[in-house]
Amino acid sequence: MLLLVQTAQLVAATLLVIETADGSVHAHQVGGWIPGIAIPFAVDAFSALMLTVAGGLILVCTLFALQVDAGRHRFYAPLVMVLQAGVVGTLLTADVFNMFVFIEVMLLPTYGLLVLAARGRGTRASVVGSRLYVTFNLFVSTLFLAGVAMIYGTAGTVNLGELAGAASEDPLVAAAAGVSLFALSMKAAVVPVHGWLARAYPSTSPAITALISGLHTKVAIYAIYRLYAVIFEGDERFLWIGILLFSATMLIGVLGAVGEDRMRSILAFHMVSQIGYILLGVALFTPFGLTAGIAYLLHHMIVKASLFLSTGAIEERFGTDKLSELKGRIGKEPLLAVAFGAAAMSLAGLPPFSGFIAKFSSSPPPSRRDRSLLRWSRCSSR
Repeated sequence: MLLLVQTAQLVAATLLVIETADGSVHAHQVGGWIPGIAIPFAVDAFSALMLTVAGGLILVCTLFALQVDAGRHRFYAPLVMVLQAGVVGTLLTADVFNMFVFIEVMLLPTYGLLVLAARGRGTRASVVGSRLYVTFNLFVSTLFLAGVAMIYGTAGTVNLGELAGAASEDPLVAAAAGVSLFALSMKAAVVPVHGWLARAYPSTSPAITALISGLHTKVAIYAIYRLYAVIFEGDERFLWIGILLFSATMLIGVLGAVGEDRMRSILAFHMVSQIGYILLGVALFTPFGLTAGIAYLLHHMIVKASLFLSTGAIEERFGTDKLSELKGRIGKEPLLAVAFGAAAMSLAGLPPFSGFIAKFSSSPPPSRRDRSLLRWSRCSSR
């Protein structure tokens, strides 16, 4: 049943990609209530692509989890289904408060999955990592909710369609939206608030690590793209903040991986660095920058999860992911070595892999800003 539901969601998301490929936006007021009362849902090409990649990722991670201990627990299926509902709701909602609600719907089952993984592994590191993940995200969720309340208090609405350009017109709305964006940046593990990811992700089971690595930080990144494009309309006055923070994230993340010996710890630190790459697209806020950032976001969801799953397969096969204990062993598993190597080269941006396309696309900046890029963000929320 779980695989059937996930397959159906993937098919539905693929149909939405086809439906929105011409740039159209589809909106719906849930329950048929009038706008302002009903919960608005909207889908455009960006959210449809995110839905498709997220659906495929959840399906593959579930197939992996069912082969190991993580997916055999009786609570795994209901927790993953609630997690998927939260992801889908976050990507479809056109209301900032309901975005907070769906992010919480996404996070709550993750806490349960982490507890199951910690009980299964039974190590002190797994318990500490799970506790850190839960505590940190509870704090950040509170901060995000405060930002949403401030947006409503200053703008009088949390509907994204009505908030279009509000931050450019009212500095109080800009400050309120800035609090929300700061909270989302913390969820995305932007420097200097990145240490939680590097400690929490390697501490749980490989199947859960792959699942949350492809969803949680990426949903936060999606929300940053959406909110800044709509509420701020790419206001150039604040872009320098993002350029500084995201550039530092790129640098510090990769330096943190240098001293690690465990494969998943190295991947976690590199993930921090690559989050900086993805978010640099919104900090540039040019057509090329946004296109490259979104392309790299979708690419990273797939490739990073593939690397974590490959590492999980190595742990299942050899009982460890420490590089010092794996010397010469991977050569005995050529298929696994090829799968890991291809994903690693794609992540590094070597041609002809997808990572090269995303990184190369951001190199030729346009001579002027294309305002039509902002219009799809605005109309997508109406």
